[in-house]
Amino acid sequence: MSQFNKSSNFIFASFFMPRFFLVLILFGSLLFSGCSYIPWMDNDDMDDLAFEEDFPLDDKQANKDNEDDSFFDDDQIPEDDFELDTDEEDIFDDDFASIDQRTDKNELKGDVGELQSQQEALVSKVRELEEVLASLGPKINATQEQLEGSLSAVTGQSEYLQPEVEELKLQVARLNNEIGNLKAIKARNTRARGLSRRKVSTPPRYNNALASYRAGNFDESILQFQSFSLAKPPERLKDNIEFWIGSNYVKLEMYDDAITQFEKVINSYPYGNKVHDSRFMIGHVFSLKGETSKAVDILQSALTNSPPAEVRAKISKQLKDIQ
Repeated sequence: MSQFNKSSNFIFASFFMPRFFLVLILFGSLLFSGCSYIPWMDNDDMDDLAFEEDFPLDDKQANKDNEDDSFFDDDQIPEDDFELDTDEEDIFDDDFASIDQRTDKNELKGDVGELQSQQEALVSKVRELEEVLASLGPKINATQEQLEGSLSAVTGQSEYLQPEVEELKLQVARLNNEIGNLKAIKARNTRARGLSRRKVSTPPRYNNALASYRAGNFDESILQFQSFSLAKPPERLKDNIEFWIGSNYVKLEMYDDAITQFEKVINSYPYGNKVHDSRFMIGHVFSLKGETSKAVDILQSALTNSPPAEVRAKISKQLKDIQ
């Protein structure tokens, strides 16, 4: 509607304004100079002019004048002169708005709609996440409280168990030490068995002393073993010499001397091949002395030191006889 008004004003200004100014000039000159003077006419011509009252006009001339006067009558101007058809309105539309502008507006509207839909989706997603967080809040708090309680309980238990842990560490260290000793004993026994299989010859003096023991000549056997011990015997026979001297003391019922002799074997030769036999003999001697409870303790302790099969059998039989 605004474009139509603009186009109407443009037509009015271009078509009627020049004539309007011409009429103003004409009437202005008549108004200021009078009807008897017209600026563009000579005085001679003015004499020929007369007013309308002096010279009546014929009908044709009157009608012609009326038509000329009716040109400026607003009521006589047809309304159709100020109306534009559809084609003219389209022309003005094309002057003020292009197809590209309308296309850009449509695209902008589409982009705005898409952004609004995305924004609504994001708002919905944010609300869902807020609801999830709100539902997880109590669970997180409960879990945190449980963890704090568990940590406090574990801390208290660790402080309470600390002495026991230290004790266990000491026991483990002792066991590792004993395991190392047992491995060394086993290695030496293995080497000793290997030497026996090779038919290692023993000195005659050692054989004579052992023969005296087996013959029941215990005093003579003791003297022979002691004499051989002073003569620097082989290292592998030293623990055997001390053991057989103790065995002779047992036969002579010299129990205290026998115990002392077997303890010497255990302490001086812990990796020798007579250690387990000496433990068994100590338990056996206490049994002979009548100290049964002490004998049982010593024999049971001897079993825990992993003796060879033949020594284990003797210990088990001795325990069975005592109990």
